[in-house]
Amino acid sequence: MKKWSFITLLVIVLTLLPISQIEWNTKAETSQFALSQNEGFLHDAPKSETNIKDGPVISGGLMPKANRSYTYEPSFEDARKKTYIAAKNTALNNSIELLEDDYIGYTYIENQQQLSLGVAYSDIFFFSLSYPMKEKTMITDTDYHYDGSNATTQIFVESTSATVKTKAGTFQNVVILNYPNGSKLYLAKEYGIIRITDFEGNITTELIAVQ
Repeated sequence: MKKWSFITLLVIVLTLLPISQIEWNTKAETSQFALSQNEGFLHDAPKSETNIKDGPVISGGLMPKANRSYTYEPSFEDARKKTYIAAKNTALNNSIELLEDDYIGYTYIENQQQLSLGVAYSDIFFFSLSYPMKEKTMITDTDYHYDGSNATTQIFVESTSATVKTKAGTFQNVVILNYPNGSKLYLAKEYGIIRITDFEGNITTELIAVQ
């Protein structure tokens, strides 16, 4: 497994600084292939008191659909508009690439236990979120280490039934995940990430077009 130099990691982290605002974990010691085969970890947390009505339990289907283009503004990296082409990654089971250019972009990996997102063709991951996702409960974001150990962060599932309107359209049954720092991640079936907001509610990433 490849070890990344400090300079390489620093450049990647600085390039992807806006994406780090939702407290995604950097998993520089774990290969994407190993993670795609991992069983994952589920966390049965006590229910929290909210006014959100019960929505569907989500156990998959949150990766973008292949053979489409996804345009974000702000993008994952900065305020500029960027378009990514989605395609199946033939080297990894159950994975979809979102590429801006050859080998530049992101990789989603999904199985029955978890949904993960990382930098394409690298060992760096931003999150590994456990399934199932049920409203008003906690799930885990697992950080896998090179030595086989792991650490987890508890994420609150604010909703699995939200209706969210973006420039790309109106999405139903959106999953809203609330991170400990107050930032939020919005995921839609067959589209993946449609919005990210910071702790003040400002949009830092948003899907604006799908073709």
